[in-house]
Amino acid sequence: MLRVILYEDNSDLRAALAVLIGGTVGYELVGSFGQCQEAVGQCRALRPDVVLMDIDMPKMSGIEGARLLKKAMPEVEIVMLTVFDDDERVFEAVAAGASGYLLKQTPPAQILSALLEVKAGGAPMTPAIARKVLGFSQQKKANNALLAELSSREIEVLKALSRGLSYKMVAAELDISTDTVRSHVRKIYDKLHVHSLPEAVSKAFLK
Repeated sequence: MLRVILYEDNSDLRAALAVLIGGTVGYELVGSFGQCQEAVGQCRALRPDVVLMDIDMPKMSGIEGARLLKKAMPEVEIVMLTVFDDDERVFEAVAAGASGYLLKQTPPAQILSALLEVKAGGAPMTPAIARKVLGFSQQKKANNALLAELSSREIEVLKALSRGLSYKMVAAELDISTDTVRSHVRKIYDKLHVHSLPEAVSKAFLK
């Protein structure tokens, strides 16, 4: 029996999903809620195997709820269910610990199979979402390879500049000359293949 908790603020959709999950053999809906700010306590009490989590909810987003829940109960699998497929939300959801990411127009049978799949160690995602996640993974590997080429001093300079410090302030903080800072910046740009500070920070510190 797969134990599932549902978080969805749309009452009609929540009711439909509750009937779908609770009325299917092999599934047990142990909780259904319209907000997720109490998700950690609710999941500790109800012990689900999988959480089906909407992203856009009042008081606390599903992404923040997933992040807190995964930190408190890493064994619980989380599948995000949302109307959003933009890059930022996908990346934030995956970074928060979601193992699956489905769009709300996903057919009911696929939602059920995704819950089983994630419990078995899979990462169910609609094809469009999977392509985005693959792109994130490839970009992160490429950026990590570039970051490995920077010296420890160059990383210190870049981190200081990313905090908004001027070259003169960075020089004072690191006890080096302003010309040395400029030299490090030129090397950073060359190694990261960028032409500006925002580009360098984005590449080097992408998580």
